[in-house]
Amino acid sequence: SLATLAGGYVASKNRRRFGIIAAFSAGVLIAVPLFQLLPAALTLAADLRVPSQNVMYVTALGFIFLYMLERLLSVKKVRSGDTWKYERHSIGGVYGASELVLHSFVDGFAIGIGFHFDAQVGIIVALAVIFHDFPDGMNIVTVMLKSGNSLKSSLRMLLLDAITPVLGAITSLFITATDQYLVYMLPFFAGGFLYLGASDLLPEAHEETSPAVAFAVSLVGFLV
Repeated sequence: SLATLAGGYVASKNRRRFGIIAAFSAGVLIAVPLFQLLPAALTLAADLRVPSQNVMYVTALGFIFLYMLERLLSVKKVRSGDTWKYERHSIGGVYGASELVLHSFVDGFAIGIGFHFDAQVGIIVALAVIFHDFPDGMNIVTVMLKSGNSLKSSLRMLLLDAITPVLGAITSLFITATDQYLVYMLPFFAGGFLYLGASDLLPEAHEETSPAVAFAVSLVGFLV
């Protein structure tokens, strides 16, 4: 929640360094699934005698799910002169911001599920979410302001986005996370993190930052 609010504050005051923040976050979000979530899921799958390819199928499903959510629900075809192009919904930016709010709920739920599995996994997932939620907060405010919303409306949406991870984590308290459940949940979230890092944050970093800086900062996030 604090990371989201901090990101929104930075976006409302200074947007010049967003490319660097996005590059670092992308490095973190790509490394966490590869070095933490997927190895944990594969180890658990071996203990439960679940085929390892099933873990990879669910990872792909998590990737495709967020890809579908972003492209099908928050993009529309508009006319630009004599041609057509695809843009995000422009109705006050609320639609795209609402997608980020929904994802924040899933993020909080992922943290709770991670702690069901193991304290270390929970902390790792929480760190991944924190690194992602800072630029998420920036995105919320930027999308709202660029579409013509007032700063007051943008900050209200930012507050909602900051609250939903807590609601997601509370929801996870009422769900019994058995090993059979976690062996599929962990790779599903891993796929989502891979999408956010590689397909969402890295392109933004490339647009805002020079190639050398974007690579260097992403590598730092990857190593962290």
